[in-house]
Amino acid sequence: MLKNFLKTVRLLYLNHNLVLWLVLLVLPVGVSVFMLDVFSAEIVQHVPVGIVKQDRSQLADEFEQGLRASPVIDVAMVCADLSECEHAIIRGDLQAFIVLPYDMEQKALRLETPVVPIYSSGQNYLTNTFATKEIRSVFSSIGSNLYTKSMEDPVSVQIKSVGNAESNYQGFLGMGLVTSVFHLAAILGAAYLMSYPLRERRLRKFLAAAKGSRTVLCLATILPMIVILWLSMVGSYAYTHRFLAPMTLDEFIVVSASQLIMIIACVGAGTTFVGVTGSMRISTSVAGVIAGPAFAFAGQTFPLMAMPFAVRCFAFILPLTHLLKVQASMLLGPIGKAHAWESIVILLGMALFWQLLGNFSMFARWKYAAKREKRLAREAAAEKSKFAVEEVENV
Repeated sequence: MLKNFLKTVRLLYLNHNLVLWLVLLVLPVGVSVFMLDVFSAEIVQHVPVGIVKQDRSQLADEFEQGLRASPVIDVAMVCADLSECEHAIIRGDLQAFIVLPYDMEQKALRLETPVVPIYSSGQNYLTNTFATKEIRSVFSSIGSNLYTKSMEDPVSVQIKSVGNAESNYQGFLGMGLVTSVFHLAAILGAAYLMSYPLRERRLRKFLAAAKGSRTVLCLATILPMIVILWLSMVGSYAYTHRFLAPMTLDEFIVVSASQLIMIIACVGAGTTFVGVTGSMRISTSVAGVIAGPAFAFAGQTFPLMAMPFAVRCFAFILPLTHLLKVQASMLLGPIGKAHAWESIVILLGMALFWQLLGNFSMFARWKYAAKREKRLAREAAAEKSKFAVEEVENV
């Protein structure tokens, strides 16, 4: 059996199939390294904003001091009027500006709640969200202490992230995107490789290499793929994680095991798509449509609790969602391992379900395809024999 297994593996993986190695190894690792460089910058800080001080009161000065003390925003201009700040936004010098209106302090002391307009550029939504959120925080903090003695030098603020000492995007977006790339590669690679013998109409040749055993053919197809993807994913993850807090051996084992389980589940899902459709084009398209945007629904860029119920259900059935929870839990240290087990159990259930469904559907598809290839071969042989007889008669 081992000899047949190795022969089938050699036939599947070492037949100069460039597309397969691009999907399994070159693209996931290459894209992961590229994205790490993209997200190596620090988190958003020092967003340039302007101030229009129509009110010259002590409260306006406190607001200006509070804004200057914030690490997220940088008061780059104090404009004489609105048009000056508006032109600065058009030029790209400012992302937003705040207008401290006339009689602001008097209205506040009369408890009339003055409105402070904030104008932001409509071209950079995410950056503006960081800036406007920080501006509102500063105003709320100073407003709540309106009747207390003011300080000439407000307390400065320094932003830190748990488990992300460098305060850059690699700590959450980088690692999440690396994981999502391998999530896509596992589903897409399984769909491509499982459908390859069907598309090329060479199933009987691969079965012959496996001595007619569909079990050997299945193992020879998925096991090397799982090992290749898992090892390259662990290596890419370790390369990414070097910028963060060091992991203990136990934490590394938990994450690595979870990554292996996710890959097994994704390979099973890709196998199922082929078993159900029987077409490389359709199965790879389904894999791309489902796994391509998975990162957007996994809860790392937008909270799951704020998504519609149908979207939350879709996110729950994605293996990526649960692996990202495990990876995020490991950033919290020993306390995070207790929160990771629930996601690991769900991943195990997914892996078992998709592998059983995928193998069952694939075995049925192979049986049907082998019979069809045999019938077509007989028909081709009969047609060839008929043609040869006609040629002899014509002579």
